[in-house]
Amino acid sequence: MMKRQRQWILPRIAKKVAVMLTAVLMLTLTNGFNWNTQTAEAAGTTPVERYGQLSVKNGKLVDKSGKPVQLKGISSHGVQWFGDLINEDSMKWLRDDWGISLFRVALYTEEDGYISDPTLKNKMKEAIEAAEKLGLYVIIDWHILSDGDPNIHKEEAKAFFDEFATQYGHLPNVIYEVANEPNGNNVKWNSQIRPYALEVSQVIRAKDPDNVIIAGTGTWSQDVHDAADNPLPDKNTMYTVHFYAGTHGQYLRDRIDYALNKGVGVFVTEWGTSDASGDGGPFLNEAKVWTDFMASRGISWANWSLADKEETSAALLPDADRKGGWPDSQLSASGKFVKQAILEASNNGGNTPGSDNQGIVLQYRTSDQNAKDNAIRSEFNIKNTGTTAVKLSDLKIRYYYTDESKQAQQFFVDWARLGNEKVKGTIVTLPNSKAKADKYVEISFTDGAGSIQPGEESGDIKSRIHAANWSNFDETNDYSYGANQTVFADWDHATVYQQDKLVWGIEP
Repeated sequence: MMKRQRQWILPRIAKKVAVMLTAVLMLTLTNGFNWNTQTAEAAGTTPVERYGQLSVKNGKLVDKSGKPVQLKGISSHGVQWFGDLINEDSMKWLRDDWGISLFRVALYTEEDGYISDPTLKNKMKEAIEAAEKLGLYVIIDWHILSDGDPNIHKEEAKAFFDEFATQYGHLPNVIYEVANEPNGNNVKWNSQIRPYALEVSQVIRAKDPDNVIIAGTGTWSQDVHDAADNPLPDKNTMYTVHFYAGTHGQYLRDRIDYALNKGVGVFVTEWGTSDASGDGGPFLNEAKVWTDFMASRGISWANWSLADKEETSAALLPDADRKGGWPDSQLSASGKFVKQAILEASNNGGNTPGSDNQGIVLQYRTSDQNAKDNAIRSEFNIKNTGTTAVKLSDLKIRYYYTDESKQAQQFFVDWARLGNEKVKGTIVTLPNSKAKADKYVEISFTDGAGSIQPGEESGDIKSRIHAANWSNFDETNDYSYGANQTVFADWDHATVYQQDKLVWGIEP
């Protein structure tokens, strides 16, 4: 991206103790405060209390219970220019009024940043300690930009992350972003970025065994497909993609899907409603396409930026109060859009597909490993991991596939524990074909199918699809097909809707 020159270990037990201490501290801090009823008060807990220690599982960011979670928040601008907006009061306002769960601190290396003024790390420490008190997740962003190749300041990076992992690695809310935007013609994933990220990650892991690490990718963090082809060995590493709605479109979303389909975790640590310069627009329609895309795939994100600079991507208007309390009249068009995008999740209690709040988990297996015969044979099991009963008639499963025959399709229920007659299937053609899906079968349930009680499951539902002329399919190109899924396991390439709202899985 032709990007702007912006002005702008501890052991696991220690983390568990830190979570408990954070919870006790938050009960004390919030006593007597009237939180926004649509955010913190509605949820009853802070983000860190809800989700606890994060990790990466099958390419997904998951909470302490292994359930997928989508964090949403905002990034600071460079601390050397807008550090006065980074403080406990402003972060508390963002938590309570905007509903953020995540705050990213951009510590530039060049541009009068950390390399020339190491004292700027104190602002990073201030933000981490405020995030700990407020129960927010915090990204420690080593913000390379004009330096391009992260190896230029590799030794300084290793010393920096050694210090911060030693001091804060016991906390459950810390996330490390080891290189903001590697860039330059010769700065490629395999030759420069991956070796750098491997060395820095090893430094972090020596002090912090399990907090999430995020690695930047080439071409200003757009080449996530390269990282997907040769990921780092650390299981709790994700890979960042940065986009600006006025510049980056479908090709970059396709790269993200490519990475996700290879089981690589993606975290959008920076995005803007502007073009890649940080100005122009705002391109709010294009931004909505992006936020919907990230929501459908459960991708966590931080918007650029918490600043009152006169540019489109700044969330605040000039001369905004440094300690929060901003009415909407002090927000830019971008700021208003981003606030609403965050609140859409907060009003739902922070639900994400497959999250603990919804309680719905879909399991899948294939009962036919011949991927090129005349039938698609899929089996499903719905689990209720929540605390209330779920009516089956409120649920719909969608299984996505490609139809080589272009004939009418026939759906059959071969067996269902709850009764074959209580399961229905409808074949739907996607209005816009995807790379691995042009149809889906929507499986629904009659009113007589009953409910799934907390901790229980629907039991096996064996389904079968044929083309009207009984011609062969090629399931190897089907989005929802899992060739190696011969036993039931959680499966996010098929989706579940509860009263027509997505509650599990990732749409193609």
